[in-house]
Amino acid sequence: MTHVLSHLYFAISGGKQPNVSCLSMKFADMPNRFTRGMRYPASIALRYHDGVYGIDADKSFDVKDSILSILGKSLEKLLTSTPKEFEKYKKENSWKVKNIPEETYHYATFGDFALRSQLDCRDPRLPRRSFDLKTRGSLAVRMDLENYEVSKGYQINTMKGRLQSFEREYYDMARSAFLKYNFQTRIGNMDGIFVAYHNTARMFGFQYISRREMDEVLYGNEATGNKAFKAVLILLGNMLRTVTDQYPKRDIRVTFDSHGASGNLDMWVEIINDKEEAVAAQQYQNTGQFTTSTRRGTDPFSSPDPLDASLPNASNKTNAAEELTEEDIDPADDIYINTEHPIIHYTLETFSTFNDQDTNEPVTLRSGNDEWFVNFALKKSLEDPETLAQQYRNLRLRQSTYFERASPDTPDEELYPLVRILRRISRREMWKNDLPAGKFIVNRSRPPIYGSDSLKIQKTPKVLKQRSSLARRTKGELLEDNPTTSDLCNHIAWFGSLNIVAMYRSSFWSS
Repeated sequence: MTHVLSHLYFAISGGKQPNVSCLSMKFADMPNRFTRGMRYPASIALRYHDGVYGIDADKSFDVKDSILSILGKSLEKLLTSTPKEFEKYKKENSWKVKNIPEETYHYATFGDFALRSQLDCRDPRLPRRSFDLKTRGSLAVRMDLENYEVSKGYQINTMKGRLQSFEREYYDMARSAFLKYNFQTRIGNMDGIFVAYHNTARMFGFQYISRREMDEVLYGNEATGNKAFKAVLILLGNMLRTVTDQYPKRDIRVTFDSHGASGNLDMWVEIINDKEEAVAAQQYQNTGQFTTSTRRGTDPFSSPDPLDASLPNASNKTNAAEELTEEDIDPADDIYINTEHPIIHYTLETFSTFNDQDTNEPVTLRSGNDEWFVNFALKKSLEDPETLAQQYRNLRLRQSTYFERASPDTPDEELYPLVRILRRISRREMWKNDLPAGKFIVNRSRPPIYGSDSLKIQKTPKVLKQRSSLARRTKGELLEDNPTTSDLCNHIAWFGSLNIVAMYRSSFWSS
């Protein structure tokens, strides 16, 4: 549901982009727009039962769980259990588990909605007492999901920088996940998220990000975030009410596709035929699992990186998900849609009224006297059914390409430049980690990293008190360029007021 709310936010926000100015100058020329993974069309299924519609995620194309979704469940159990409790959940000890604790949920109502959110953790010291737990795969893993055996060599070993840094992970998260995380914390009335960074083999660090901090990055402040959240829920309620009035007591698929800063959004409505869709889903799983061509040779959720611009032949490596047009679609790549009932298309048009002035520009509430209203009109398309069916089929086919990923045997020369760089870094780190004990590598291609320059410890009384009982760094003490050395195994660093605890422990999984 949060993906749909994100599209509605894109429609009402006037093209407002995340504010990543808090990062270092190394990201000054990097794009700050939301990633393609946030902007690809979102579909939900409305399931009718006894006068109530349940909203489920549409899994028509996302038929295979990724390593991140599978591992994420295990890591959440690991981080919320004692070592003794977690031992029971291992495969060899599974017979010892008698009663698995039930999940805990937070329930809320808003208009016609009854909202449910899973609660992961709680702490009475927090303003809202609870927070969400997120496991975040590193950049190399996210960009090359099917090749995680190699990508797990990618290390996070510095605070700042475009690659192999916590700053890069924060930058990507702000553009690709903050909006969903923010909506989830609001639905569950949670105070924030606790992020665990990993590469599927090691945990690199932990970071607590409050809802207020996400509000400042996304909206400018908390007041604007509250208004935006209420506005998108009201919009969604009105749109779904229109759909269910058109097709009462039926199971319906609704697809949303926003158009950036224009303030417009397309909504497509299709009746669900479960029997035929089950056959189509099986065929898609058997034939559409991998695509190894250059055009679709990497995860299309990611945005191009300016690092690619300096590489040969980078200009023609455009992203398939962004550039795919109707002319590019092979008629043989047809996709199932239910045409027993006509496909319905609506267009949502919006504009804002800010302090009695109509505008299509981004809005930020600066004082308690500011007023922001969202005006909208939902118009039904009058095109003939055949044209609408073809347009919807093309949309669904484009939507399916977002879930196609490069196979592990895709040659490096067919990948995008950034993915090639990440694979090269991963292989290098794996080679370094395979060295015999006592050996180390001196990287002469860059100057050494010193603790006083790389950590930038914020000297507040609270941090200094915690720091005194932890690891210390003195000026001129060299951090070796090898994250597996004993020097880094017990290294703990504080990243400003964000409190990232970066722990490099090669024995994490056995401890």
